[in-house]
Amino acid sequence: MKRHPVNEHLLQSLRWALPLLILVTICGQGCQTSSLIVSDGGGTWPGLLNPDAAIRTQTIHLIQQTGNREYVPLLFPVLTDEDRWVRYNARAVILILSGSHAETAPPFEYLGSRKERIESQLQHVDWWQSLFPGSTS
Repeated sequence: MKRHPVNEHLLQSLRWALPLLILVTICGQGCQTSSLIVSDGGGTWPGLLNPDAAIRTQTIHLIQQTGNREYVPLLFPVLTDEDRWVRYNARAVILILSGSHAETAPPFEYLGSRKERIESQLQHVDWWQSLFPGSTS
């Protein structure tokens, strides 16, 4: 039995349009999340408080992608995170967003004791404040 040309054209169109429609629907649904809201719960980066280290790391990378230095003070508490990779990524983003000042950053012991990390965090806050006065207030 021979197919009608209109039906054949309709089937060809549906072969590419249907998967595209499904993909657009899935992507559109994924974008309908609430806006990113700061690590203190009142701002724009709730992922920094997430119990999952992978989510905290992804949030750190999102902060980097903004290129906005205003978010760097939110990363200082993360320098004392229990997960070393979260600490590593937080410091990397701090250095990246500091631009040419990265070479003047204080040292950081990623595997140091909690006390060492807290001291280093305070050094980083002082360093950042000296570069960008008023940004950590």
